[in-house]
Amino acid sequence: MIDEHSVDGGKNTTTLYKEKLNCMKERLTRCLQLLKINHDNQISKTAFNLIEKSVSDQAKKTQYGEWIIALNAIAGSCVLNQRILSQSEIYDFLTVAVATNIEEKRRTKAIDDVIFKIYTDIMTNYQSSDSRLKIEYPKIVVDAIAILASGVDAGGKKILVHNIEGYYQMRKLDASDLATSSRNRATPARKTISTSATAASIATLEDGSKREEPKSTPLSGSKVSMYDYKPQKVLRGREGKSDIIDSLNKITDRNKRDLEVSISKLQKTDIIRIRDLCKNYDKLQKYTKLIMTKGNSLVEQQQKFKIALEKDIGRELSEFQLQHAANSIKKVRLYIENVLDRKFVPHGSYGINHTKHNLEYGYLIVGLMQSSRKRAVIKATKEGT
Repeated sequence: MIDEHSVDGGKNTTTLYKEKLNCMKERLTRCLQLLKINHDNQISKTAFNLIEKSVSDQAKKTQYGEWIIALNAIAGSCVLNQRILSQSEIYDFLTVAVATNIEEKRRTKAIDDVIFKIYTDIMTNYQSSDSRLKIEYPKIVVDAIAILASGVDAGGKKILVHNIEGYYQMRKLDASDLATSSRNRATPARKTISTSATAASIATLEDGSKREEPKSTPLSGSKVSMYDYKPQKVLRGREGKSDIIDSLNKITDRNKRDLEVSISKLQKTDIIRIRDLCKNYDKLQKYTKLIMTKGNSLVEQQQKFKIALEKDIGRELSEFQLQHAANSIKKVRLYIENVLDRKFVPHGSYGINHTKHNLEYGYLIVGLMQSSRKRAVIKATKEGT
């Protein structure tokens, strides 16, 4: 609510609001002109509505620049109107985003490398992407450029620049996962996310963690009962639990009783992640053999791994995704042992352990883990049948 009696430099809040809104509308109008989007069409009209909402939200005004807010309104309008940009249009959208938000004097080699990779990805993969991903693409571009410009995405999530490539790939994967899940559902796909300057979560499996995990975790130093997280609810039935313990025993060579004790102390999300890997133990063995077999040249290993992997998941992967997946598979024992021993300590104000996050992203790419968003869609589908 606007307080008309507040003043700043002799101007009341209503006057400041109007000035801010006019400024933002000018920014939006300029972006629409640069993108050759007709001022009177539905994309423009929805974008102006979103701008008014964003200006009314005082919390969002200081997180990132005005150009990002304007571009995010256009991206949000594309989502709300289910508008797919052509390859040349999304290319222009990226160009405008870079030109309006990243000053030449602030351009580093690292930033230029990221921008170049996004351009290359658009030229190489955009045309063959599914429609859901294409609809979400402008939002992904806005968030990536917002991070390069100010260190936060359009939802205010802090991301380090050296993690931007993984973030970008994760956002694309999230959109593709939702598209795949929607196609497999008998009921109509649920409405897309709110677009008033919000963005999808980037953590590999973190987007449901705030609902699932208690505020005080084992890593914070608090004492946790071995029954606090009730792993029996996650590991359904004795047979299911026994299978997972057997798989963990083979991967880690640890005593089965010790494994049960370690699992009982884990948070629910970590138990689910380990369960996903154990359920895919045969695939892990197959991929590890392809990657690690002696006698094959590195090129032969990569090619065999690529063929087997893409056949299993039913889609092509970029070179970056293949390398990331291979690295995660090689380190599966290290990952599991560190999770069991609770050695992945969160860093920074956003509470993410980047080593853990990057390894999980590799497992997510190849379907050895499920994102909590995809898991929720599958659960909703089962409940609806």
